[in-house]
Amino acid sequence: MSTTVFSNIDWQRNGKQIGTLHLPHSPDDDAWGVIPYPAASIKNGDGPVVVVSGAVHGDEYEGPVVIAELIRQIKTEDVCGQLVLLPSFNAPAMRAGRRTSPIDHLNLNRVFPGDDFGAPTQQIARYVVEHILSRADFYLDLHAGGRTLFIQPSAHVVMADAMDPALIKTNARLAEVFGVAITVQTSNMGDYRTSAGYTSMKGIPTLAAEMGMGGWMSGASVQATRDATRRFLKHTGVLPQLDTVAPQKTRWTRIHGGAAYVFAPFDGYFERRFELGDTIAAGQLAGLMHQLARPELEPEPVFFQSAGSLYAHGLVGHVRAGQNLAVLTEDVPAP
Repeated sequence: MSTTVFSNIDWQRNGKQIGTLHLPHSPDDDAWGVIPYPAASIKNGDGPVVVVSGAVHGDEYEGPVVIAELIRQIKTEDVCGQLVLLPSFNAPAMRAGRRTSPIDHLNLNRVFPGDDFGAPTQQIARYVVEHILSRADFYLDLHAGGRTLFIQPSAHVVMADAMDPALIKTNARLAEVFGVAITVQTSNMGDYRTSAGYTSMKGIPTLAAEMGMGGWMSGASVQATRDATRRFLKHTGVLPQLDTVAPQKTRWTRIHGGAAYVFAPFDGYFERRFELGDTIAAGQLAGLMHQLARPELEPEPVFFQSAGSLYAHGLVGHVRAGQNLAVLTEDVPAP
């Protein structure tokens, strides 16, 4: 393995280790520095290896809060197998409160499986792929809407035509146990360079989740994330004695192709005509695009291409051409 990343955690060792991944980085103001990424391993004998990550995007906070709680609270004797906790997977982005890294401007969730000698974001993805995810029996990736998105709390299951039906069944069971109101079957527009897309393509039972929105946290969003994560961990067997509360019955949905998305047709100011959770008809008015630098021009209407439920929408009014304005889901049978 040729990675430059090093850590004071021994991933093979029993016991509770709270430490750091160090990515060597030599910017203009530091000749021999590192970018630190906090991490923890809690290992106790044989059993499943379960990896939980948060802050793949740095403006999504419920996951990091709940993972940090686990680091503080879980004892070695609570674990059967190994629990690997990555509370701020994209540490530079989290420190900046941004979706992407301020160092190399890359989106960690579009670079998997990474590159040992690429940009810093690619290097950390590669280290985690080779040293951690390569050993995983289960993977949970906790997201939220961040600063730019309103989204309904939901689990995400990656489903692709080439996936093993047994893996789909296992992932579906994980979603039922996670137990939030909505589960979304997703292919991420065919882009599997996400962490969850990568592990799913490698045959690792995987669940991702969107548990907050708007770049803030609430007691309710943190509690929902805490409860769902604890159910997931108990189900995998890594924390067999963990106290949990009952799940909700989840509604299965999917984002069905490009027609499920509404994109801004040009730079301008979007006046939306919908609310989160609305039932949408194909051809319905989504909103108006205003060209405020050209006040003599009438606003241009934007329409939904398909029917469904309003699952997520952009937060800002000043948008650029191609920016996502809304996403629809449609109900599907449980797999």
